[in-house]
Amino acid sequence: AINAIQNNFTKYTQNEGIPELREAVAEKFRRDNNLDVHLDNILISSGGKQSIYNAILSICNPGDEVIVIAPYYVSYPEMVRLANAEPVIFQTNEEDDFHIDFAKFGQLFSNRTKAIIINSPSNPTGTVYEEDEMTKLAELALKHNVYVISDEIYEKIIFDAKKHYSIGSIKEVARQVITINGVSKAYAMTGWRIGFMAANEEIIKLSSKIQSQVTSNPSSISQVAALEAITGSQDQVDIMRQEYERRRDYTCERLLKINGITMSKPHGAFYAFPSVKRFFGRSYKGNEIRNSLDISKFLLDEARVAVVPGTAFGSNDHIRISFASSADDLDKGLTRITKALDSLN
Repeated sequence: AINAIQNNFTKYTQNEGIPELREAVAEKFRRDNNLDVHLDNILISSGGKQSIYNAILSICNPGDEVIVIAPYYVSYPEMVRLANAEPVIFQTNEEDDFHIDFAKFGQLFSNRTKAIIINSPSNPTGTVYEEDEMTKLAELALKHNVYVISDEIYEKIIFDAKKHYSIGSIKEVARQVITINGVSKAYAMTGWRIGFMAANEEIIKLSSKIQSQVTSNPSSISQVAALEAITGSQDQVDIMRQEYERRRDYTCERLLKINGITMSKPHGAFYAFPSVKRFFGRSYKGNEIRNSLDISKFLLDEARVAVVPGTAFGSNDHIRISFASSADDLDKGLTRITKALDSLN
């Protein structure tokens, strides 16, 4: 990136992204995800969120339905609504480790269903879908002729010898799959704002037209940085994955020692998603704790720790805690959370 600045690589690039980066992304998808994609199947955008929104705008008409699996990333339903489509929420449960009950899931499809959004590993739950689950999702997509938007931004942050499986590698459904990824999580490049999409040529053309009217190309400098990240040594990626796994183990161990906390162990991403519903109905300083917003405010006021209320992810019984912080900050934060929640028992 510094070289790009010094070489005055600061002008507009191709709207779809520089060819070198698009080819590198295509190669990454072929190598890591077994996707049959080439240059014309790739669009570079200003972050994975723009990639997802481009995809939704490309395929959805007003009144279409998009199935969103909860707990979900906070932006999915809102993006669907911004496209004048309707999110249809399918709730999964902690008791099932937030995996899909396909007998119930299959009942959500209608003649208005346009797409399913999936996220594995999941933000916020850390759930990793197995190959057999992806196969069942592919069968449903084929049966109902719908798209699958597969957000795989956390694919490199995966634990317990679990394997990431890309639904787009299933040839029968490949043209209906829009695969989303980027450099934010695997390479800790959140501020560089580079995401990318792999899809059939028609979807790429539609998404590119939308992007050209909204943002034009992503940052030229960020594209060069992303190219180096993807094509350079990947040693640091696994070193950080191992560190995140250690932090995951430590965070889960500490949280599960708190009386009243239950949780499903996350197998990917860098979040814990503990249930705090056993604290509902309790009070502090005259304030009743009724929901995840209240307990998040309690932890902010009393423990000086910021967590995200589960209601933002479609699960009011939970809060999201990031273990991407330093080990020292994690220890301090968990100590404060423990003390605060113990005071409610």
